[in-house]
Amino acid sequence: MYTRRSITSCTVALLGGLGLLFAAADAAHAQKLSLAPTIGLYIPTSELIKAANGDEFRQEVSLSVGGRIGFWLGSRVGFEATAQYAPSALTFSAAGLSEEASVNILTGSGRLAFFIVPESQPLAILVSGGVGVIDRSGEAFADVENTRDITGTAGASARLRVGRIIHLQVNIEDYIYTPGFASAPGVEGQIQHDIQLSFGVGIPLLGLGSGS
Repeated sequence: MYTRRSITSCTVALLGGLGLLFAAADAAHAQKLSLAPTIGLYIPTSELIKAANGDEFRQEVSLSVGGRIGFWLGSRVGFEATAQYAPSALTFSAAGLSEEASVNILTGSGRLAFFIVPESQPLAILVSGGVGVIDRSGEAFADVENTRDITGTAGASARLRVGRIIHLQVNIEDYIYTPGFASAPGVEGQIQHDIQLSFGVGIPLLGLGSGS
């Protein structure tokens, strides 16, 4: 189970890491900063909770919108921050009956990134990994505690350059965790692999290069 203190510590560490990356980028005049608005799918791959009596809580697949920002320290290595919002639903199944309630899913991550096929090529391939956060709110979680989870995350992107600056990209990310709210007697929190599949258009910010 994750506490607010652990979440705050991770947030401070992430912000500190961002500050160091900004300082390093400025010192090296890397000038690689870009933004990619995205739209895609949020895809849970297993039940959130499965009780001993067979009751299940299942998160539904939904559309998501968001973006990712990249800070590049060279032609291969950099840092990415991502954020996605998915208006979804939680389905509760018991004794052959099911009920559905709305839930808002916010995901975010900070990750190190590496081009295995460099962005100088027409089709670039990027892999990344780091720390993520999943936060739930809405009708289904109105009276639930510990609805925010710290996760591990890994992903990959394919980026097709369509001009001197702009590129199209497809991203897939896996958020790996056990729900913190699944702690009641007789229930079992499943190890989750929540997939974010997204499509975006990468653009430079303030004329600072063509990375990300």
